[in-house]
Amino acid sequence: MERALYQELANRLESGQKVAMATVVRSWGSTPREVGAKMLVDPQGRIRGTIGGGCGEAEAWQVAREVLQGAPAQLVHIDLTEDIDSDSGKVCGGRQEALVELLDPEDLRARALARAIREGCEPGRELALMAVLGPTGAGDWRQGATPQAVPSGGPAPGTRLSLVGPEELVGTLGDPQADCLALERARKCLARQRPEVVSLAIGEASFEVFIDVLVPSQELVVAGAGHIARPLCRMASLCGYRVTVIDDRAEFADPVYFPDAAEVVCRPFLDAFHSLEVGPRTHVVLVTRGHKHDEECLRAMVGREPAYLGMIGSRRRTRAVFQELEAEGVDPGWLDRVRAPIGIDLGAETPEEIAVAILAEMIAVRRGGKAPSLSLRG
Repeated sequence: MERALYQELANRLESGQKVAMATVVRSWGSTPREVGAKMLVDPQGRIRGTIGGGCGEAEAWQVAREVLQGAPAQLVHIDLTEDIDSDSGKVCGGRQEALVELLDPEDLRARALARAIREGCEPGRELALMAVLGPTGAGDWRQGATPQAVPSGGPAPGTRLSLVGPEELVGTLGDPQADCLALERARKCLARQRPEVVSLAIGEASFEVFIDVLVPSQELVVAGAGHIARPLCRMASLCGYRVTVIDDRAEFADPVYFPDAAEVVCRPFLDAFHSLEVGPRTHVVLVTRGHKHDEECLRAMVGREPAYLGMIGSRRRTRAVFQELEAEGVDPGWLDRVRAPIGIDLGAETPEEIAVAILAEMIAVRRGGKAPSLSLRG
């Protein structure tokens, strides 16, 4: 989702529109959105994306409106710890900090950011986006205290750098040594695939920088272009997955039916799966028109390590498939990771409901959720 918002930001800057962006840069306790969540606010006050909704987001929205009118970039401190009986909407129990900044296409740095986003969002590429928050300690709420005044110095809040791939640094903090240190820290964030706030210095001035990361999209490969695949493709795309649909029937493997898919492949299943690139961000769903095709796709996946692998079918049928594969020498430990029957237990019946159950299980596996699975072994 954040990748899509960055792409939307690049679109607006390239078309000459200025926009305010609010990004969650710190979070303590229970909060509605994670670090890195963001929203865009245009000059008419319209919002794209969310940092959590409610009164906290309204505070950030108001600051965004001020920034669009010329106010400087600033940190918004959102306290969500009010009493549960309060009607303010601030009862999550935690705190957030959001950087609210103006991105104006008249600014060369904003145009450089748009170019960096375009390059970094190309398939397979990684991007680290850095924004100065202000002097070190200016926004420290970790002990629950109101931020105290600290000495000023360093680059202005909102100053931006971008790292496209491992080497290409776009922008500057105004000091070569600080740029080199920022480059090093950004590489570490990319390696961990996690955003964070770091402290840097120029001379006597110590300041904090938020490093956001955009890594390649989660991939979803759907074997079978039937009734379940269509809603699954739509919903998975909305959740940020790059979807590929495979079917051996040209009348089904038609991009018209899958406008949200990155790719629709018409090939024999076995050929397509033997050439399929599978990595730790790949999710594979087997929902073909028949058990024979599901089984051959599953056999082609044996020994590979996708993030998620699920196969549709009744408990009786999937149990028989697992027993047959074990008899053929397939490692039972590998089979334990296959989700079959596929999806979480929603009591789903329609194709759309089954698609929801599948996507929910994929998200639960990815995020470490505890939703009840239908799987015999997963």
